[in-house]
Parts: sequence; structure tokens; C-alpha cells
Amino acid sequence: MIRRFIVVFLLIGFASTACFGQASELRTYIGMISQTFHPDVVSYMEKAIETFQKRGDTATVRGIEHYLRGDSGTGFVYVAPDGTNYIITNFHVISHAQIDGLSITFENTEGERTRFSNLSIFAADEEMDVALLVFSGGQNPFTRGLAFLDRQVQEMDDVFSAGFPGLGTAMIWQLGRGMVSNASTRLPDRDDDTKMIGPFIQHTAQIDPGNSGGPLLVQVHGVPTGFAVAGINTLSVRSRQGANFSIPMNRVRSFLDANLYNRAAPDRAGLEMRVDSFIQGLDDPSKAAYPHIAKFLSNICTAENFEYAEAELFRKADRLVIDTIAHEFGYSPVTGMSYTVAWLIENAIRHRNEITIAQESVTMIDGNNYRVDFRVNNTIISSQWTNEYGIWRIKTFGDFAAGDKSLFDRRLRLESNEYLRVNPILQITAGYSHIFKRGAGFGADLILRSGFTGYGLKTYIAKDFFQLDLISGLYIPIRAGLVAFTPFGSIGLGMQFYSVDEQYSKFPEFGREFNLSFSIQGGLQFTTAAVPGLYFQGVYQHNYNGDMYDYRKNDYVPPDRSILSFSIGYAL
Repeated sequence: MIRRFIVVFLLIGFASTACFGQASELRTYIGMISQTFHPDVVSYMEKAIETFQKRGDTATVRGIEHYLRGDSGTGFVYVAPDGTNYIITNFHVISHAQIDGLSITFENTEGERTRFSNLSIFAADEEMDVALLVFSGGQNPFTRGLAFLDRQVQEMDDVFSAGFPGLGTAMIWQLGRGMVSNASTRLPDRDDDTKMIGPFIQHTAQIDPGNSGGPLLVQVHGVPTGFAVAGINTLSVRSRQGANFSIPMNRVRSFLDANLYNRAAPDRAGLEMRVDSFIQGLDDPSKAAYPHIAKFLSNICTAENFEYAEAELFRKADRLVIDTIAHEFGYSPVTGMSYTVAWLIENAIRHRNEITIAQESVTMIDGNNYRVDFRVNNTIISSQWTNEYGIWRIKTFGDFAAGDKSLFDRRLRLESNEYLRVNPILQITAGYSHIFKRGAGFGADLILRSGFTGYGLKTYIAKDFFQLDLISGLYIPIRAGLVAFTPFGSIGLGMQFYSVDEQYSKFPEFGREFNLSFSIQGGLQFTTAAVPGLYFQGVYQHNYNGDMYDYRKNDYVPPDRSILSFSIGYAL
């Protein structure tokens, strides 16, 4: 009896050790995927970091810095029969990367890491959510990869999830265990709940953000590592406990067969199918079109047009759209960016709450790029479509989404004009004036502006003195970021009125003398976008008019010719 117990104990210990060894060997073939973003995406993110640093929001800064590192998910090694090494993962894990801007890092149980950089996207299926990566320079560092399960899983089967979910800002190895709760299920499409996608394997093995693209495993005797791949972990429903979903291997095998052994070159027929799908998704005027359009945008289109699109979004979109896109930013900044550019396109082509669009012509530019002209609301709009890792996507669309940086520069100038108001339609100014022969006084003006010119009335008031001029001027705004300086000059024609003793007055019935006046002004205005419309002004004015006759002195005396004023104003 004791001998039997010892034998059983040793067998259990041996099995545990074997399982541990097999589980640790898994890590040889499963790695962390990181992606490199388009330079324009990086530039925008770095600007966002500066903004949040100024606000003292260190948590958001760390989040953006973590996102820029590009840690996006998990992938695993597949070695084709010809020995070529590939990495299999989810499409959404690598969907925002540059074509050859991917890397994968493997970590052993001692924490030692091996990194392979410059992987490129060999093939991808956006609808299935599968991507195939290839090592750079023809590298084949593995002699074998993970084995594939040669049968369908059954409900109640034990399964294991393997990958590198995030923990804070780090990706940590995790091997989870559960069972199959539904061997074949379909799910409603995220953007169209009338459409079902799948099938998927539903299971309870632990899935967390970062597990995407990793394998769903079943223990199998007689294969390396002791595990075989039953599917690719792709999503988890957070509102339900243990509702995790994987793409089954029969679908993955179909993808591999189509892309490794029967790979078709990019062709016009495939492009026209994508264009037809693009058009069909725009036929419901009651639905927002930008989530649909976003699926067709290339990473280049998203990155190069985002800043202009963002400026237009906050200027023209309603609050619901802004909030929806902001939610996407919270989930994935680059997805939020693609939604923003897609909204820009929708806003340009939607007319009276309808989008009337039809394909007009297709012209080849080269093997990977085509020009597609659309008739949109009786106007021809040109677009360029590019083959981005086997998927036809929009590279440019019209003049408004063509990667034209001058559009954003013009948008900035328009916003600068709005906030700085350097080209207003009306200016009202009042303040202190010093009339050289009279002393302190009050000055005010009302100017109508049009472009660089201005016309209006200007007045000065002091003790025993009043002057009113009709003026015409030239204004030259000089912008310097959030501030602007506007030197100006003007000429005027008006009247000076001054009081004298009645017995010396030339016009005793009026009790005042008056004098015709021709004036020249020069001055400088300063304004800032921090307080739109508010500005400060300094002016020197010189009057040219005839000498006034002073009956008390029985002689002609010079009039009040020089005036200096400092005032504050508001521009509309």
C-alpha cells in the first residue's frame, strides 16, 4: 500500500513537472507585439503630451507615452511547410502600424527578452480580424512553431489562453484556464447590429486587454509544448462574466491557404468590390456614415488629415458626434483619429441630410494605387485608393482629405482671425487723450473695417475744446501666435470747436469758435486671443488747419494741432 502511494505520488509529481515544462516552453513561441505609428500620429500625440503636462495631468501623460510605445497585443509563431517563419495575430492589433513598423518580443521564464524588429504585414483580413506578419530580411529564427489542433473543440473542453495582457504600463505573461461554453457562436457586428459575424468559440479562459492575437490552446499529447492552437483570442465582453471569444482554427486555416498558397495579386476586381461595399454603406441617410467610412481609411489618410479634420470637427459637429468620437479616443486614440477624418469626409459629401454617391470611373496609377472618381450630389470628387497589406483603402478623398497641410494652416489662420479679431467689421474705442495746448481730455472713435481699410468717426473732448473728424485709414495686422500687432495710419477731415469769451467771439450767437481741420494719424493696436475682441491702442494725431484769430490779443494764434491718446477698445 505504501509502495503504491509512493508510485502515485511520483507520477503526479512527474506530470506536474512535465506540464510546467511544457507551459514554460510555450513562451518560446508567443510574444508581445508592438507597432510604430505614422510620424504625423506621433507628432499629434507629442503635442497632446505637452498640453497635459502644462495642466499637471501626469496620469494622462503616462497613458499617452505608454500608447506611443505601441504595445498592442500578442502574436504567436507559425512555421510554414517551406520553413518560412510567420507571426499570427489579430488584425486590430496591428491595424494602425506602418507597413514595416512592427516588432515582437519573446520573454523566457528568467525574464530575458529577445526582440525582432521591422516585421512587415504579409497579409490581413479585416473582416475576419486576422493578420499574418513576416520577419524582416528573410529571417527564419524558428525551426518550428505552435502546432494546430486538427479537430473542432467541443463544449466543456478545457482550454487555455496565453498572452501578454497589460498590467499598468507593462505587458505581463499570463496563462489562463477555462472551458468552452459555446463551440460555435455568432455575434452582432459592432457597427451594424443587424449583421452577424463569426463563428467564434466562446470560452471562460481569462482574456484581458493585451491578450488579443494570442492563441487559445488545448492540451494535446505528442506535440511540441504539449499544446495545440484551437483558435485566436480576439475579444471579451466586459458586461458578462467569462464571455470571451476566439476565432476557430478552421477559419484561420482558410485564411492561411488563401494567402500563402493561393495568394492573388492586388487586382481591379477586388478594388471594385471594396468600392461597392463603401458605397452601399452610405445608402441610409438616417445613420451616421463616419463609422462606416473609417473602416476604409488607410493609415496614411488618417494620419495626414487628422489635424485639419479635428479643427473642423470642433467647429462644425454637434455635441453627440464629438462625444461619440471622444469615446473612441478613450478606447484607442488612432481609432478616434480615423473616426475624425471619416466625419470630415461625411460632412463634405452629405447634402440636405442625404448622400447621393455613385462610382464614375476607375483609373490605374500603378499596381498598388488606383484613382476612383465618384459622382457625389452631381459633383465629381476624386479619390485615391491604395493596397495596404492586401486591403484596398482610401489614401485621399477630394481636396479636403488629400493630406494637404496648407488646409490646416489656413484653418489655423481662420481661427486666429476669429479669436484675435484682427480683421473685424466694427471697432469701438475710448480712453485718455492729451491735447498738447489744452491738457488732459477724452477720446473715442467708431470705425467700420473691411479688410485692410477702415472708415469712421473720431472725437476728442477737453475743457473748452471739441474736435470731430471723419477718417479713412489703412490697417496692417501682424500675427505672432496668440497675439497680434496692427500698425495703422489714417487721414481725416473735420472741425475743431473751442470756447472764447462772448465779447471776443466771432460768432457770439454760438458762443464758440470753429476751425476746419485736416489731420494725419499714426498708431498701433495690440490684441490677444486670450480675450477675443479686446485691444489696446496708442495714437498720435497731427492737425493741419489755419491759425485762429484771438480777439483778446487782436492777433492770429496757432490752433491745437497735436494730440496723443491711449485707449482701450472692443472689436466685433
